[in-house]
Amino acid sequence: MPRNPLSAMTGDETRRPGLLAIAAIIVALVFGGTLGWLFLSDHKLAGEPVVRLAVAPEPAQPPAPPAELRPSNPDETPAAPKAGTTLPDPDQPSADEQALLDAAKRVEQGDEPASADGVRIVGAESAPSDDNTPAPDAIGPLRPAPDPALVANGTQGPLPVISKDGRQAWKVYARPLPKGLPDGPRVAVVVSGMGISESATAHAIEVLPPEVTLSFAPYGARLQEWIGKARAAGHEVLLELPMEPFGYPQNDPGPYTLLTNLQAPENISRLEWQMSRFAGYAGVMNYQGARFTSAADALSPILAALKSRGLMYVDNGTSQRSLAPKLGGEIGLPVAQGTRMIDPVQNPDVIKQSLSMLEDSAKQSGLAVGIASAFPVTVDEVARWAEGLKGNGVVLVPVTATAHGPK
Repeated sequence: MPRNPLSAMTGDETRRPGLLAIAAIIVALVFGGTLGWLFLSDHKLAGEPVVRLAVAPEPAQPPAPPAELRPSNPDETPAAPKAGTTLPDPDQPSADEQALLDAAKRVEQGDEPASADGVRIVGAESAPSDDNTPAPDAIGPLRPAPDPALVANGTQGPLPVISKDGRQAWKVYARPLPKGLPDGPRVAVVVSGMGISESATAHAIEVLPPEVTLSFAPYGARLQEWIGKARAAGHEVLLELPMEPFGYPQNDPGPYTLLTNLQAPENISRLEWQMSRFAGYAGVMNYQGARFTSAADALSPILAALKSRGLMYVDNGTSQRSLAPKLGGEIGLPVAQGTRMIDPVQNPDVIKQSLSMLEDSAKQSGLAVGIASAFPVTVDEVARWAEGLKGNGVVLVPVTATAHGPK
């Protein structure tokens, strides 16, 4: 009987195919595992569990109010500015000052009248020259200006003088306080930059209560005409004096600016040009001037000249280095000082907050002086705010009523 071929195989021959199959499987697993590891390890999240979440964007935070509007805390130590932080420079022209600078350039280039005889005095022939004229009503027009006894012709035009009987412009041209004014906190507001924009100037004269003082820049046109309209509406007026800021001449307030590197006679000549632009103002207020008002040698002759002409000085309060209140007080010059800038930005909410803080300052100290620009948004907010003052126990007065000095 023939033998089965399979039965002729040895045991080793029978087991050989099973061992080869197992080896092949092991090689395949190793090779496949290696490829898988290489593929996964090339991804930044390889081997890590991944969960995808849809996160809503963080809501934008409202901008913090300017530092000058934040409530002060006497126990809080101011934080030092971070490296690289640019602090605001109060003498850098703001947007509302650009129009004034443009007007100044026109004067310098001869596009605006700047003749040697200054301004034409309107109404001087009929203006009263004695104190027997009845005082204006609390809401009535002020007397026509200028008073002939308070004006003299200078080399550059008409200039204010003390009358022979001793009357002074800062009293004669001031808005008088009504009789029976109640005691209590008082607040004054000065609106600056008047006379540059005709529409803004007309709007301020029409809308603002007559107790608000209006400050006119020397570079505007038709200034004497605007002074007449302002006083007819009951507003006393000031003249703005351009003074040297830090950063001059890159930051230039315009021609006839009072400078620290000039001798006193040259600065006095520039002062007289500025004062000759119009007549009928009770005093002056600095425009910029942080450097000039911090230099006693330059500032003192100017303050002395103002006192000799019967004017008052309003320091706008933007520079803590200003020596004007101190030096003015030493010579008996009537001086008022700004307490707060009302519109550091042209934003109705910021202006409202600043006016509220100005009112609080008046309640705490008895007196506060706010300085504002002639922008319509500011003028409108000041007018609305003033309507509610009486109900809050605060009286709005002209800035001449806040002067510290001889009465």
